[in-house]
Amino acid sequence: MSTTEERDAERKERDAQRKREDEKARQREARSRRIKDIVWTTVLASVITIIVVTSLGWLTTQGVVEKAREEGTKDLVALRASICLIRFQQMPNAEDMSAEFKALSWTAQDTATRKFVTDEGLATMLGEDEPALGAIEKCADAIKRSF
Repeated sequence: MSTTEERDAERKERDAQRKREDEKARQREARSRRIKDIVWTTVLASVITIIVVTSLGWLTTQGVVEKAREEGTKDLVALRASICLIRFQQMPNAEDMSAEFKALSWTAQDTATRKFVTDEGLATMLGEDEPALGAIEKCADAIKRSF
């Protein structure tokens, strides 16, 4: 009988060991699920945040810098157009040139004023080899508006 009792005790011990191992496996599985849930929640929250931020027009630092550069370029071209207009008005034959431009048709005025600005270098500032992008067009428009 003692062998039967020993076998029963061994079985109970093995059963207890299996239960402990099963419990540890369940805990590992539960921990793994929690980590996966946290990771997926973080990923989804990040994606939703990016979508919301961009759709509402909020900008990143890089976006702000780029926008500031664009605005600065526009303001600089407008300033250059003003300087160009003043340089044109200070030319000795400015009134004669204005009269010539007025006599042309609208499309010919546009072409002639741009060619004049380019040939005379009115849109090119001191120390530059070429005018800034868009400066010739803005300068020609300023001259046409001054007629």
